Amino acid sequence: MKKIILGVGALVLIIGAFFAGKLLDSDSNQQGDAGSTNTEANITESQYHEMERFIISVSDESYARYLVLDLVLVIPPYIDNKVYAAEATPLLRNVLVKQFANMSHADVKALFKDIDAVQKLLLEQFNLVLINKTPLRLDNVLVTNVFIQ
Repeated sequence: MKKIILGVGALVLIIGAFFAGKLLDSDSNQQGDAGSTNTEANITESQYHEMERFIISVSDESYARYLVLDLVLVIPPYIDNKVYAAEATPLLRNVLVKQFANMSHADVKALFKDIDAVQKLLLEQFNLVLINKTPLRLDNVLVTNVFIQ
């Protein structure tokens, strides 16, 4: 008889713990749903990663000339992409150096007359480098500031 009472008591405790766990889990899900809705809303929209200002000298016969470039990377809406973008920044800056280091001042001025073409060119070059190094693929590259001295 004692064994039956102990067995029933243990069963009641297990069932009670199960339902208490379900109750607590449903409360945290309701609170988490309100918070995750904001997170999901942010994740479904493109994210932006602003790169540090890029400054490089461009050749000119008689003067020291510079190209100052501010870029923003438009990245797909996945949580880890901000981390990947930060980690890939040195690779992307290297692409910029390769692109602009041997250009003359006149070539740079001519190139930046069509900003859309520059953005498309950089997007293609950036994604070409990223394809072998990281799972990140860029949606767009925005030129937010350009100064050619």
